[in-house]
Amino acid sequence: MFRCSSLKKTWVFALALCGSACFTPLRAQTVGTTTADILKINDGIRPAAMGGAYTAMGDDLYCINYNPAGLSYIKASQAVFFHLDSLASIQYEYLAFGTAWGSGNVLAGNVIYRHMDPIDNQPGVLPAVNSDDLLSSLSYAMKLGDNLRLGITGKFLKSDLASFSATALAFDAGVVLDRLPLGIKAGLSIQNVGTAMTFEQNSSSDPLPIYIRLGIGTHQMIDKDKDLDFELDLLKPSTQGSGLLDQGLQLELGAEYWVFPRLFAVRAGYDLQNIGALYGGKDFFGNNAPGVPNAFNNYTLGCTLTRPLDDCDLSVDIAYAPANFTSTTEDTFSFGLYFKFNQLRIF
Repeated sequence: MFRCSSLKKTWVFALALCGSACFTPLRAQTVGTTTADILKINDGIRPAAMGGAYTAMGDDLYCINYNPAGLSYIKASQAVFFHLDSLASIQYEYLAFGTAWGSGNVLAGNVIYRHMDPIDNQPGVLPAVNSDDLLSSLSYAMKLGDNLRLGITGKFLKSDLASFSATALAFDAGVVLDRLPLGIKAGLSIQNVGTAMTFEQNSSSDPLPIYIRLGIGTHQMIDKDKDLDFELDLLKPSTQGSGLLDQGLQLELGAEYWVFPRLFAVRAGYDLQNIGALYGGKDFFGNNAPGVPNAFNNYTLGCTLTRPLDDCDLSVDIAYAPANFTSTTEDTFSFGLYFKFNQLRIF
Protein backbone atom coordinates (compact mmCIF):
# COMPACT_ATOMS: atom_id res chain seq x y z
CA MET A 1 0.00 0.00 0.00
CA PHE A 2 1.36 3.40 -0.99
CA ARG A 3 1.65 5.92 1.83
CA CYS A 4 2.90 9.48 1.77
CA SER A 5 1.48 11.08 4.90
CA SER A 6 4.09 13.82 5.06
CA LEU A 7 3.22 14.84 1.54
CA LYS A 8 -0.24 15.93 2.67
CA LYS A 9 1.33 18.32 5.18
CA THR A 10 3.69 19.86 2.65
CA TRP A 11 1.45 19.87 -0.44
CA VAL A 12 0.10 23.38 0.07
CA PHE A 13 3.56 24.68 0.98
CA ALA A 14 5.12 23.11 -2.10
CA LEU A 15 2.50 24.49 -4.45
CA ALA A 16 2.86 27.94 -2.95
CA LEU A 17 6.64 27.79 -3.26
CA CYS A 18 6.54 26.64 -6.86
CA GLY A 19 3.72 29.00 -7.78
CA SER A 20 5.49 32.06 -6.40
CA ALA A 21 8.77 31.12 -8.07
CA CYS A 22 7.60 29.86 -11.43
CA PHE A 23 6.37 33.14 -12.88
CA THR A 24 9.73 33.82 -14.47
CA PRO A 25 11.02 33.54 -18.03
CA LEU A 26 12.14 30.24 -19.52
CA ARG A 27 15.27 30.19 -21.64
CA ALA A 28 14.27 28.88 -25.03
CA GLN A 29 14.78 29.58 -28.65
CA THR A 30 12.84 32.52 -29.91
CA VAL A 31 9.80 31.96 -32.05
CA GLY A 32 11.12 31.36 -35.55
CA THR A 33 9.81 30.94 -39.05
CA THR A 34 10.12 27.15 -39.28
CA THR A 35 7.29 24.86 -38.29
CA ALA A 36 6.86 23.25 -34.87
CA ASP A 37 9.49 25.34 -33.10
CA ILE A 38 8.07 24.00 -29.83
CA LEU A 39 10.05 20.85 -30.68
CA LYS A 40 13.31 22.83 -30.60
CA ILE A 41 13.11 23.79 -26.92
CA ASN A 42 15.16 22.07 -24.22
CA ASP A 43 12.25 21.07 -21.99
CA GLY A 44 12.93 20.19 -18.39
CA ILE A 45 14.58 22.16 -15.61
CA ARG A 46 17.33 19.67 -14.70
CA PRO A 47 18.61 19.16 -18.30
CA ALA A 48 18.28 22.89 -19.01
CA ALA A 49 20.69 23.58 -16.13
CA MET A 50 23.11 21.08 -17.69
CA GLY A 51 23.19 22.80 -21.06
CA GLY A 52 20.88 20.20 -22.60
CA ALA A 53 23.43 17.39 -22.15
CA TYR A 54 21.04 14.62 -21.14
CA THR A 55 21.19 11.88 -23.78
CA ALA A 56 23.29 9.39 -21.80
CA MET A 57 23.08 10.28 -18.09
CA GLY A 58 19.38 11.16 -17.90
CA ASP A 59 17.45 8.84 -15.57
CA ASP A 60 14.09 10.50 -14.85
CA LEU A 61 10.95 11.89 -16.52
CA TYR A 62 12.88 14.63 -18.31
CA CYS A 63 14.27 11.86 -20.58
CA ILE A 64 10.98 11.95 -22.49
CA ASN A 65 12.28 15.01 -24.35
CA TYR A 66 15.88 13.79 -24.83
CA ASN A 67 16.25 10.01 -24.90
CA PRO A 68 13.26 7.84 -23.89
CA ALA A 69 15.59 4.91 -23.08
CA GLY A 70 16.62 6.72 -19.89
CA LEU A 71 13.07 6.33 -18.52
CA SER A 72 13.88 2.69 -17.74
CA TYR A 73 15.82 3.84 -14.64
CA ILE A 74 12.57 4.89 -12.91
CA LYS A 75 11.96 2.48 -10.03
CA ALA A 76 8.37 3.25 -9.03
CA SER A 77 6.50 6.41 -10.13
CA GLN A 78 7.44 10.04 -10.73
CA ALA A 79 5.56 13.24 -11.54
CA VAL A 80 6.71 16.73 -12.51
CA PHE A 81 4.89 19.92 -13.41
CA PHE A 82 5.56 23.61 -13.81
CA HIS A 83 4.10 26.80 -15.21
CA LEU A 84 6.46 29.26 -16.86
CA ASP A 85 6.16 32.79 -18.19
CA SER A 86 8.61 33.21 -21.05
CA LEU A 87 9.58 35.95 -23.48
CA ALA A 88 6.95 37.99 -25.34
CA SER A 89 4.20 36.87 -22.89
CA ILE A 90 4.56 33.24 -24.02
CA GLN A 91 3.49 30.82 -21.30
CA TYR A 92 4.19 27.12 -20.86
CA GLU A 93 2.28 24.48 -18.92
CA TYR A 94 4.21 21.21 -18.45
CA LEU A 95 2.96 17.98 -16.87
CA ALA A 96 4.58 14.54 -16.94
CA PHE A 97 3.99 11.24 -15.16
CA GLY A 98 5.72 7.87 -15.38
CA THR A 99 5.33 4.54 -13.65
CA ALA A 100 7.29 1.28 -13.67
CA TRP A 101 6.26 -2.33 -13.64
CA GLY A 102 8.23 -5.51 -13.61
CA SER A 103 11.99 -5.02 -13.96
CA GLY A 104 13.02 -2.07 -16.11
CA ASN A 105 9.69 -1.49 -17.87
CA VAL A 106 8.36 2.07 -17.70
CA LEU A 107 5.38 3.80 -19.25
CA ALA A 108 5.38 7.61 -19.22
CA GLY A 109 3.51 10.48 -20.78
CA ASN A 110 3.65 14.25 -20.81
CA VAL A 111 1.68 17.24 -22.04
CA ILE A 112 3.13 20.62 -22.97
CA TYR A 113 0.78 23.51 -23.69
CA ARG A 114 2.26 26.75 -24.99
CA HIS A 115 0.05 29.81 -25.33
CA MET A 116 0.27 33.57 -25.42
CA ASP A 117 -1.94 36.63 -25.12
CA PRO A 118 -4.01 37.41 -28.24
CA ILE A 119 -2.19 39.53 -30.82
CA ASP A 120 -4.24 42.65 -31.53
CA ASN A 121 -2.50 44.37 -34.45
CA GLN A 122 -5.36 46.71 -35.39
CA PRO A 123 -7.66 47.25 -32.41
CA GLY A 124 -11.25 47.79 -33.46
CA VAL A 125 -10.51 46.85 -37.08
CA LEU A 126 -9.43 43.21 -37.08
CA PRO A 127 -10.15 40.54 -34.46
CA ALA A 128 -7.34 39.55 -32.13
CA VAL A 129 -5.27 36.58 -33.26
CA ASN A 130 -4.73 33.61 -30.96
CA SER A 131 -1.69 31.35 -31.15
CA ASP A 132 -1.08 28.16 -29.17
CA ASP A 133 0.56 24.73 -29.40
CA LEU A 134 -0.32 21.44 -27.73
CA LEU A 135 2.31 18.69 -27.62
CA SER A 136 1.45 15.35 -26.02
CA SER A 137 3.54 12.21 -25.94
CA LEU A 138 3.49 8.62 -24.72
CA SER A 139 6.75 6.78 -24.05
CA TYR A 140 7.74 3.19 -23.34
CA ALA A 141 11.17 2.13 -22.10
CA MET A 142 12.61 -1.22 -21.20
CA LYS A 143 15.81 -2.81 -19.95
CA LEU A 144 17.34 -5.49 -22.18
CA GLY A 145 20.17 -7.42 -20.58
CA ASP A 146 22.63 -6.05 -18.08
CA ASN A 147 23.71 -2.90 -19.92
CA LEU A 148 21.25 -2.19 -22.74
CA ARG A 149 18.14 0.00 -22.49
CA LEU A 150 15.72 0.97 -25.25
CA GLY A 151 12.94 3.53 -25.48
CA ILE A 152 10.40 4.92 -27.94
CA THR A 153 8.07 7.92 -27.82
CA GLY A 154 5.00 8.70 -29.89
CA LYS A 155 4.04 12.36 -30.26
CA PHE A 156 0.97 14.32 -31.28
CA LEU A 157 1.34 18.02 -32.06
CA LYS A 158 -1.47 20.49 -32.71
CA SER A 159 -0.80 24.13 -33.57
CA ASP A 160 -3.42 26.87 -33.90
CA LEU A 161 -2.90 30.29 -35.44
CA ALA A 162 -5.98 32.49 -35.79
CA SER A 163 -8.52 30.38 -37.73
CA PHE A 164 -5.89 28.00 -39.08
CA SER A 165 -4.87 24.72 -37.49
CA ALA A 166 -2.32 22.02 -38.25
CA THR A 167 -1.45 18.66 -36.72
CA ALA A 168 1.45 16.24 -36.94
CA LEU A 169 2.44 12.80 -35.69
CA ALA A 170 6.03 11.91 -34.87
CA PHE A 171 8.17 9.48 -32.91
CA ASP A 172 11.48 9.42 -31.05
CA ALA A 173 13.68 6.39 -30.43
CA GLY A 174 16.71 5.98 -28.23
CA VAL A 175 19.20 3.57 -26.73
CA VAL A 176 21.48 3.69 -23.66
CA LEU A 177 24.53 1.53 -22.94
CA ASP A 178 25.59 1.56 -19.30
CA ARG A 179 27.91 -0.32 -16.94
CA LEU A 180 30.82 0.44 -19.22
CA PRO A 181 34.39 0.81 -17.82
CA LEU A 182 35.12 3.87 -15.62
CA GLY A 183 31.42 4.40 -14.96
CA ILE A 184 30.81 5.45 -18.57
CA LYS A 185 27.39 5.50 -20.19
CA ALA A 186 26.58 6.18 -23.86
CA GLY A 187 23.29 7.24 -25.40
CA LEU A 188 21.90 7.79 -28.89
CA SER A 189 18.50 9.11 -29.91
CA ILE A 190 16.68 10.44 -32.96
CA GLN A 191 13.78 12.84 -32.51
CA ASN A 192 10.75 14.15 -34.40
CA VAL A 193 10.59 11.70 -37.28
CA GLY A 194 7.08 12.12 -38.58
CA THR A 195 4.54 13.85 -40.77
CA ALA A 196 4.71 17.40 -42.08
CA MET A 197 2.42 20.23 -41.01
CA THR A 198 0.08 22.19 -43.31
CA PHE A 199 -1.96 25.16 -42.09
CA GLU A 200 -3.93 25.78 -45.30
CA GLN A 201 -5.32 23.55 -48.00
CA ASN A 202 -3.28 23.46 -51.21
CA SER A 203 -0.33 25.10 -49.43
CA SER A 204 3.14 23.65 -49.04
CA SER A 205 3.89 21.34 -46.12
CA ASP A 206 6.57 22.10 -43.54
CA PRO A 207 8.54 19.09 -42.26
CA LEU A 208 9.28 18.74 -38.58
CA PRO A 209 12.76 19.56 -37.23
CA ILE A 210 14.75 16.34 -36.86
CA TYR A 211 17.41 15.94 -34.18
CA ILE A 212 20.08 13.29 -33.72
CA ARG A 213 21.68 13.18 -30.27
CA LEU A 214 24.84 11.32 -29.30
CA GLY A 215 25.97 11.50 -25.68
CA ILE A 216 28.68 10.02 -23.51
CA GLY A 217 28.94 10.54 -19.77
CA THR A 218 30.42 9.16 -16.60
CA HIS A 219 29.23 8.66 -13.03
CA GLN A 220 31.69 8.92 -10.15
CA MET A 221 31.48 8.83 -6.38
CA ILE A 222 33.17 11.54 -4.31
CA ASP A 223 33.88 10.87 -0.62
CA LYS A 224 32.03 7.53 -0.99
CA ASP A 225 28.51 9.02 -0.94
CA LYS A 226 28.40 12.10 -3.22
CA ASP A 227 27.36 11.54 -6.83
CA LEU A 228 29.14 13.35 -9.65
CA ASP A 229 27.88 13.10 -13.24
CA PHE A 230 29.48 14.61 -16.32
CA GLU A 231 28.23 14.41 -19.91
CA LEU A 232 29.18 15.57 -23.39
CA ASP A 233 26.57 15.57 -26.17
CA LEU A 234 26.80 16.16 -29.90
CA LEU A 235 23.54 17.34 -31.42
CA LYS A 236 22.79 17.39 -35.16
CA PRO A 237 19.70 19.50 -35.84
CA SER A 238 17.75 19.83 -39.06
CA THR A 239 15.79 23.01 -38.45
CA GLN A 240 14.41 23.27 -41.97
CA GLY A 241 13.40 19.61 -42.09
CA SER A 242 14.80 19.19 -45.61
CA GLY A 243 17.64 16.94 -44.51
CA LEU A 244 19.80 15.86 -41.62
CA LEU A 245 22.81 17.86 -42.74
CA ASP A 246 21.50 21.38 -43.19
CA GLN A 247 22.88 22.88 -39.97
CA GLY A 248 26.14 22.66 -38.06
CA LEU A 249 26.91 20.41 -35.13
CA GLN A 250 26.03 21.57 -31.64
CA LEU A 251 28.11 20.75 -28.56
CA GLU A 252 26.50 20.45 -25.13
CA LEU A 253 28.39 19.96 -21.86
CA GLY A 254 26.78 19.32 -18.50
CA ALA A 255 27.71 18.32 -14.95
CA GLU A 256 25.81 17.55 -11.75
CA TYR A 257 27.20 17.17 -8.22
CA TRP A 258 25.23 16.17 -5.11
CA VAL A 259 26.87 18.27 -2.40
CA PHE A 260 24.54 16.76 0.22
CA PRO A 261 23.20 13.34 -0.86
CA ARG A 262 19.42 13.34 -1.43
CA LEU A 263 19.25 16.94 -0.20
CA PHE A 264 21.08 19.42 -2.44
CA ALA A 265 22.67 19.21 -5.90
CA VAL A 266 24.35 21.82 -8.09
CA ARG A 267 24.54 21.79 -11.90
CA ALA A 268 26.31 23.62 -14.69
CA GLY A 269 26.29 23.41 -18.48
CA TYR A 270 27.50 24.94 -21.70
CA ASP A 271 25.86 24.98 -25.12
CA LEU A 272 27.96 25.77 -28.19
CA GLN A 273 26.34 25.83 -31.63
CA ASN A 274 27.95 25.43 -35.05
CA ILE A 275 31.18 24.00 -33.63
CA GLY A 276 32.51 23.49 -37.14
CA ALA A 277 32.52 27.24 -37.76
CA LEU A 278 32.60 29.19 -34.49
CA TYR A 279 33.24 32.51 -36.20
CA GLY A 280 31.17 31.93 -39.31
CA GLY A 281 32.00 30.43 -42.68
CA LYS A 282 31.64 26.75 -43.57
CA ASP A 283 30.96 23.96 -41.09
CA PHE A 284 32.15 20.33 -41.23
CA PHE A 285 29.58 19.52 -43.89
CA GLY A 286 30.32 22.50 -46.16
CA ASN A 287 27.18 24.40 -45.15
CA ASN A 288 27.12 28.11 -44.42
CA ALA A 289 27.28 28.77 -40.66
CA PRO A 290 26.52 32.14 -39.04
CA GLY A 291 29.05 31.74 -36.25
CA VAL A 292 28.48 31.95 -32.50
CA PRO A 293 28.20 35.51 -31.25
CA ASN A 294 28.24 35.93 -27.47
CA ALA A 295 29.55 32.39 -27.06
CA PHE A 296 30.78 33.13 -23.53
CA ASN A 297 27.17 33.72 -22.41
CA ASN A 298 25.96 30.25 -23.40
CA TYR A 299 26.54 28.73 -19.97
CA THR A 300 23.78 27.53 -17.65
CA LEU A 301 23.55 26.96 -13.90
CA GLY A 302 21.10 25.23 -11.61
CA CYS A 303 20.41 23.32 -8.43
CA THR A 304 17.92 21.02 -6.75
CA LEU A 305 16.50 21.29 -3.25
CA THR A 306 15.02 17.99 -2.05
CA ARG A 307 13.00 17.07 1.01
CA PRO A 308 12.77 13.31 1.66
CA LEU A 309 9.34 12.33 2.95
CA ASP A 310 7.95 9.01 4.21
CA ASP A 311 7.57 7.33 0.85
CA CYS A 312 8.47 10.02 -1.63
CA ASP A 313 10.96 12.79 -2.34
CA LEU A 314 9.77 16.31 -3.11
CA SER A 315 12.21 18.44 -5.11
CA VAL A 316 12.32 21.96 -6.46
CA ASP A 317 14.53 22.13 -9.57
CA ILE A 318 16.01 25.50 -10.55
CA ALA A 319 17.83 26.57 -13.72
CA TYR A 320 19.48 29.86 -14.69
CA ALA A 321 20.85 31.17 -18.00
CA PRO A 322 22.32 34.62 -18.72
CA ALA A 323 21.18 36.77 -21.62
CA ASN A 324 23.16 36.12 -24.80
CA PHE A 325 21.24 38.65 -26.96
CA THR A 326 20.67 36.10 -29.72
CA SER A 327 18.01 33.76 -28.32
CA THR A 328 17.34 35.75 -25.13
CA THR A 329 17.64 39.39 -24.18
CA GLU A 330 17.50 39.03 -20.40
CA ASP A 331 18.71 36.70 -17.68
CA THR A 332 16.22 33.88 -17.20
CA PHE A 333 15.22 31.54 -14.38
CA SER A 334 13.03 28.44 -14.50
CA PHE A 335 11.60 26.34 -11.68
CA GLY A 336 9.92 22.93 -11.54
CA LEU A 337 8.23 20.83 -8.88
CA TYR A 338 9.23 17.15 -8.93
CA PHE A 339 7.82 14.15 -7.03
CA LYS A 340 9.62 10.79 -6.85
CA PHE A 341 7.44 8.13 -5.24
CA ASN A 342 9.30 5.19 -3.75
CA GLN A 343 6.47 2.64 -3.71
CA LEU A 344 3.58 3.85 -5.86
CA ARG A 345 3.03 1.77 -9.02
CA ILE A 346 -0.03 1.95 -11.26
CA PHE A 347 0.42 -1.55 -12.71
